[in-house]
Amino acid sequence: SSGINAEYGGDFLKIAPSLRADVVFLSPPWGGPEYLREDVYSLSNLTPDCDKMMAAARQISENIALFLPRNVSVDEVIELVEPGKKVEVEQNFLNRRVKTVTVYFGELISE
Repeated sequence: SSGINAEYGGDFLKIAPSLRADVVFLSPPWGGPEYLREDVYSLSNLTPDCDKMMAAARQISENIALFLPRNVSVDEVIELVEPGKKVEVEQNFLNRRVKTVTVYFGELISE
């Protein structure tokens, strides 16, 4: 077998430097249903490391959407914003209940 997946085992941090795109959508694993046991989900629970994942994504594009659990720490999300930049945090509802959060960076922010 050949290609990026075979060469790097599908590891985003390894393949990111070779990628170019207009937008990067990140949906990292949250650690299974255990994330719901916490009142506030810390980004430190993400694998790969969130700071490394965002740095790799920024090499591809400044336009990033980050899909996270509903109980994510908004304070930690704000810390991901580069100086002078903005972030938009969107709650995603299903049946009138917040199910997930999508965080937008770059030109994905609605004005």
